[in-house]
Amino acid sequence: MIGSLRMSSAIDSVYAHFGFLGRFLRRLAPKFDEDVEAANIRIYPEAFLSVVGLFALLTLIISISLVVLNLLSTIKFLDPISLLLLLSLPVITILFGVILPKLIATNRISGLKNEIPFASLYMAVMTSGGISPYASLIRLGDTELLPKLKNEIMKIQGIILSFGLDPVSAMEKAAKVLRLKEYKDLLLGYVSMVRTGGDVLHYLYNQTENMFNGMRARIKAMGENMTTLMEAYVIVAILGGLSIYMMFVVSFSLPTAGVGFTPENFFLLSFVVLPFLSAIFIFLGDTLQINYSISQGKVYAAFLLMLPFSFFFLSQLVLTYFFNIPATPQIASVIDVLKHTLHFENGTEPALGMALSLMVLLLPGIVVNHVCLKNEKGVFEGLTSFIRDLVENRKMGLSPEKCIKLLSRRDYGKFSKHLRLINSKLNWGFSLHQIFNDVKYQIKSWLSQITIYLLVDTIEVGGGTEKSLETIATFAESINLMERERKSCLMPLIIVAYMGSILLTATTIIFLKLFGRGGGFFSVPYVTLSRILLTPLVFHAFMTGLVTGKIVHGRVSAGFLHAFLLVVSSIVGIWMTSNYSIPL
Repeated sequence: MIGSLRMSSAIDSVYAHFGFLGRFLRRLAPKFDEDVEAANIRIYPEAFLSVVGLFALLTLIISISLVVLNLLSTIKFLDPISLLLLLSLPVITILFGVILPKLIATNRISGLKNEIPFASLYMAVMTSGGISPYASLIRLGDTELLPKLKNEIMKIQGIILSFGLDPVSAMEKAAKVLRLKEYKDLLLGYVSMVRTGGDVLHYLYNQTENMFNGMRARIKAMGENMTTLMEAYVIVAILGGLSIYMMFVVSFSLPTAGVGFTPENFFLLSFVVLPFLSAIFIFLGDTLQINYSISQGKVYAAFLLMLPFSFFFLSQLVLTYFFNIPATPQIASVIDVLKHTLHFENGTEPALGMALSLMVLLLPGIVVNHVCLKNEKGVFEGLTSFIRDLVENRKMGLSPEKCIKLLSRRDYGKFSKHLRLINSKLNWGFSLHQIFNDVKYQIKSWLSQITIYLLVDTIEVGGGTEKSLETIATFAESINLMERERKSCLMPLIIVAYMGSILLTATTIIFLKLFGRGGGFFSVPYVTLSRILLTPLVFHAFMTGLVTGKIVHGRVSAGFLHAFLLVVSSIVGIWMTSNYSIPL
């Protein structure tokens, strides 16, 4: 709270002294106010732009100072490319500040768009049990399973308290602000049904069915979108990286050509610019895909745990070849052993060190991710089968609790142990909500958690009627089918990423051989050129794997395996050129 007040005071101070910058930028971006409201940023737009203008002014002063210092100095520490990047920083700062609310709003809308069908299903099931849609939304606001929707529910409650409106009018007002069709259709349709005296329950069931049909259509269209995104990544990152490699090889081989592409510039583009472009594609993949709030804490914890070890190996096995960093002889000897055992050429040492460091970083995450994914998939498939059997037993007249006890004896794969625990606690007299709170910490799959949450509330609040349970069973089966369709649509994209990475590796190595051993015509220090070229090549394969995981599977952690395989493929390509001659 104190930090929030201090930040607010700092923003007020900036707006008081640099408000003219905010007003100027606001005239250049007429829709900025709408973006700030859609992003739910609680800062006055002109004050926000004043902060952006101040940062741009500071970067402009620093840039001009460094340029003047470079001109007056006898030692020129800035080359033309660095000067261009330095002078463009103020413009980049302004563009980023203006676009930031739109990016936040887009991400917010994307997440909410994936949660709305589940909220519509919950409202329909709860309404069939006698709970009003508004009361259903308030109940949804108490769970952490739908975080984006929870913020919108809090906003509706804030409108009621601030403006003194009734719930129906507040829902109407909140729906008109957010630029999301599904959200507007759900709330405004409900408002219309209430005011005209229509059948609210029938409307909610139809709306839910339409939304899940829309999700199925989005998944089919997502295959085309992800194909376009992957092709764009191959063009920008793979072919762009290939162009950078070629330019550097030519500049390094022919210094009199006047290209002026120094190793420092090459490393800047390879280790900063290209990874930044990869991060942009990861963000775009997250925005365009249908993603769920899946908890991958264990996977990323394993990744972060190995990060210090990876940095240590980088310092010992890679940086020692470029900087004066002392290396531990026992660790550095690992590269020498590998090089002589597998017959790698001189100059491949830092590339081998980079590969080993990245493998150390990736291996634990790959193992944990495989175990978690296998468990999540098994739990949800078992849960889907269980709910269908629950519906069939409910039609026989058994109570939901009796059905659970009866079905706990069957085998539902990974879900069986959780079902036996639920049955055991029911026998001890625990309520279903208490049982759900205990079980959800053991089940990490978000789809399984939201399905069990819907099932528990349906039984406790709605009485577990046949129609409501049938709706949940149909929903679970639809989601399971959609996930299979999604996988079948996106899996072929892996080939595009692998072919692009292999193309980059092969072409770079051919150019290295051509210019490094050109019979004296393009004679350059081959070992030095190999170290400079091959090291970022391995790192670029690593970034390509992460982007592939995000675009194809919807999560960066799934890219750990692809990154590992692409790093290995790049090392295999380097090994093949070290042991087999390429006819040029």
